[in-house]
Amino acid sequence: MEYWRTKRLEPRVIRLIRRGTIAFSDLIQASEAARSRVEKLESGRDLETRVAALEIGLGKFVRGIEVATSILGGLVLVEESREEAGVYDKEAKLVHRNIGGGANDRVPQLEEMLTGNMLLLQALLVVLAKNGLTTLDKVDEMLASSNPPRYENGARIVAKAWLDPEFRSRLVKDAKTTLRELGFALNRTPKLVVLENTDTVRNIIVCTLCSCYPYELLGNPPWWYKHDSYKQEIVTSPKTKLKEMFKLAVPPSVEVRVYDSTSDIRYMVLPRRPDGTEGMSEEQLGRLVTQESLIGVGDPLIPD
Repeated sequence: MEYWRTKRLEPRVIRLIRRGTIAFSDLIQASEAARSRVEKLESGRDLETRVAALEIGLGKFVRGIEVATSILGGLVLVEESREEAGVYDKEAKLVHRNIGGGANDRVPQLEEMLTGNMLLLQALLVVLAKNGLTTLDKVDEMLASSNPPRYENGARIVAKAWLDPEFRSRLVKDAKTTLRELGFALNRTPKLVVLENTDTVRNIIVCTLCSCYPYELLGNPPWWYKHDSYKQEIVTSPKTKLKEMFKLAVPPSVEVRVYDSTSDIRYMVLPRRPDGTEGMSEEQLGRLVTQESLIGVGDPLIPD
């Protein structure tokens, strides 16, 4: 949530204000109309249900940012400048907010943060409609056009690749072009590379700087993907980390290759097809693919 706020939402708002396209006062005046467009997160339920609601809310938040980005088009460009390129501006960096305590303490804080983020996003959309860049009816149509992505999208791709060697070959060679055949809209995804596991090579993806991830194909990244212990140790000691964190023992004969995602490139793993799956349909195979296997830290399920 903080990544999308500090990298995709607030920088665009700030740049729009600097360019004179909108003003702070426009957002304040739009807040009342925006508030009625924000879904309320109920707080009286059990913890597991509230966490699930937060995950769904995060998907809607990301989807809303994508809609706002498509409306703005080339009006505001936000570059992911990097320090090694000599163009990283530390003064312009928006800092992530930190929260503490156990799960019972953190969930209410996350609910409050998500509600506030959604309020700002909706206020921006209301202002863009008021300024003639879109209409709220069009915004609502775009927001409702698709559900927040989940990793089952990636599972569907893997299952098709297992059954269709020609599709698999094209997928590994040119992932974005090939996936358009399945109806995936990847306009907001940079270069996409599909890494195929073999008998002798296991591929793993990580983002050591933040949490870059093929969201449109795999949904929200799991919590551990953004944790420092994973981001640091999977690079320095991949086989040890796989065994400690994921209970996955990699044979000495298998090479582990770790790929670091950036703002310019995303990765997805094509795991090996499990034994005993001959004759299974694409739908049946898709149910064997796990989120961990798409990241490379686990294997697909074995049919029982």
